Amino acid sequence: MLKKKKLKFNFLFYDYETFGLNPKKDRIAQFACIRTDINLNIIESPIVLYCQLPNDYLPDPKSIIIHNISPYMVNLKGFKENKFANYINKIFLYPNTCILGYNNINFDDEFSKFLFYRNFYDAYSWFWKNNNSRWDILNLVRACYVLRPNGILWPKINNIPIFNLQKIAVLNKIITYRNNAAHDALSDVYTTISITKLIKKKQPLLYKYFFKYRNKKELIKIINFSKIQILIHISNFYKNKNNNINCITPLFWHPKNKNILIVFNLIKNINNFLEILKNSNQLNKENIFSYIKFINFSKSPLLVPINILKKIDIQRLNFNIVFYLNNFIKLKKFFLKIKKIIKFIIIDFNQIYDKTNIYNVDEQLYKNFFSKIDILKFTQIHDKKFININLNKISFKDKRANVLLLKYKARNFPFILNKREQKKWNIYQKNIFNKNFLDNYILEVKKLLKNQLCKKKILVLKNLLKYTKYLYKKLF
Repeated sequence: MLKKKKLKFNFLFYDYETFGLNPKKDRIAQFACIRTDINLNIIESPIVLYCQLPNDYLPDPKSIIIHNISPYMVNLKGFKENKFANYINKIFLYPNTCILGYNNINFDDEFSKFLFYRNFYDAYSWFWKNNNSRWDILNLVRACYVLRPNGILWPKINNIPIFNLQKIAVLNKIITYRNNAAHDALSDVYTTISITKLIKKKQPLLYKYFFKYRNKKELIKIINFSKIQILIHISNFYKNKNNNINCITPLFWHPKNKNILIVFNLIKNINNFLEILKNSNQLNKENIFSYIKFINFSKSPLLVPINILKKIDIQRLNFNIVFYLNNFIKLKKFFLKIKKIIKFIIIDFNQIYDKTNIYNVDEQLYKNFFSKIDILKFTQIHDKKFININLNKISFKDKRANVLLLKYKARNFPFILNKREQKKWNIYQKNIFNKNFLDNYILEVKKLLKNQLCKKKILVLKNLLKYTKYLYKKLF
């Protein structure tokens, strides 16, 4: 018997256009993706999908005039969210795939997680299962500017770098799909591929380095607790005006989450921290947390040895390396004491969540991991034969899943709700879409219509107004 052909490594570039900026509350309007080989050659036709609006959600009006996607468009072209989630889950789980985009780790990936959570798919396994991984080209662009900027033109305002996808593309004369049409998911995917090719061509060693260290297993090797380290951390946390760069010292892995590295933020003066330690009244999590940072290794953070910075880069970035090195020397003297205090505060810190109910359950992904028993039941929910017969009979150990199931049915299969569930759903809808909320929402849309807008944006806002008034009449 012949062995099955091994599936080759591939990149999946993807992007969302959304109806708001909050992945916990807002919904996806459009999805686009393109699959390439390891050399960034396109190997499959692009995929574009739209997602219908659920019957308990209204878009942020400001988002609609950015991408010009109306509720009527997604409801006409799109799939219900359960089917939309199913398609994307299958696309993501293709073996040996590196899933990436432009600011995907902090934005698009969060929308993916909450999409899967609401629709009973594993919110995390898609970026590690089947030998999969993820990467973020915005992070690569930041690293390129900080460490090896030559060969690429960098847009700036008041000498502060701007990492806008379209601005970088235009400045470097990259012409792509729809002539760099901003806020179209497919156009943004094509542009992201082009920017990736540009970095790979102009700075191949940097590209190779960060491609390797996108992987958690490789990145962990940089951390060496047998000695006290100083590392460069590149992150948007430090802001563009600071060139997104800082020095940190690893302390220990988070006692409850081994993906998270606790580090001391060396931009903070160690002398001030030592003063806090002397005063027991100041020794609290607020004060301590201002001196440390949580670096999540599942998010492909950018960590490099300090000696990777060249003298010319230190001057160009106006990077105060003398301050960092002096601060690091002071930290080393009191390292064990500082580490012990911080560890004690971290262990004592517990995140508090509200009790689960129909109003907040969509936001509680990070409350806990679902049990293996509950996850096994999730697969039953996606069985087409199961929907009409037994969907009302499933119950879960985790209360979140039971509340989510009611919302899942009401959003995707309202015809199977029993009278008690229908009554509960009607009360919920009238509470979130109360007259005061809808009146204010309509007023906000009308205010936007008074602005000087192009015909396309006026039309899309009028469609939103029509959709909202229809919902208003339906409920009241």
